Amino acid sequence: MSASTEAILIEIVFGLGALIVIGGLISLVVMKSHHQSMRPAMAIVLCGAGLVIIAILLNVLVFKTYDHVRVKKNQYYEATSLTTNMRASLASSRTANQPVSTQSKKASKNVTYLIKHLNQSRTAVKQAQAAQHQLTTQKRPDLKLVRRNYRLILNGYFAGIIRQPAKAQRVSQHAYHQVTTYRLTK
Repeated sequence: MSASTEAILIEIVFGLGALIVIGGLISLVVMKSHHQSMRPAMAIVLCGAGLVIIAILLNVLVFKTYDHVRVKKNQYYEATSLTTNMRASLASSRTANQPVSTQSKKASKNVTYLIKHLNQSRTAVKQAQAAQHQLTTQKRPDLKLVRRNYRLILNGYFAGIIRQPAKAQRVSQHAYHQVTTYRLTK
């Protein structure tokens, strides 16, 4: 089931629970004005509140936000792992004439591994392998090629998990910015 379908179902449960609570509160007012027992109305309110709580818990347990877009938790962790490894693979290449570190080589291998095991397209796997080849075997890797491949990989990945193309493009740009921007920490 896609993230948007699950989100819609959770929102329906939440809305239904809220509607039941409102109906129960109205019946409480009516029963109080007629001096009748309020126990049935309280049961209705509690059932509605239970549905609302279930919907909230499902929302918290199933989804996380990546750049203000709701995605499934496993997709969130896949995306952060992918961007973290891409960033680490480019880390030693920030300065000119610097050899690629072993951590960067390992991170580029992790990117290729993730792309293969996230069931991405063959072109994405080939792009990841080309980037890995540049970073692991070349003395002076072609960083433009590596960055271009990483951008294409991220575009394809987010297009696959986010249905709206504009949102997918925005999230992909955010992820690419996370990969290529380096902050100096003191």
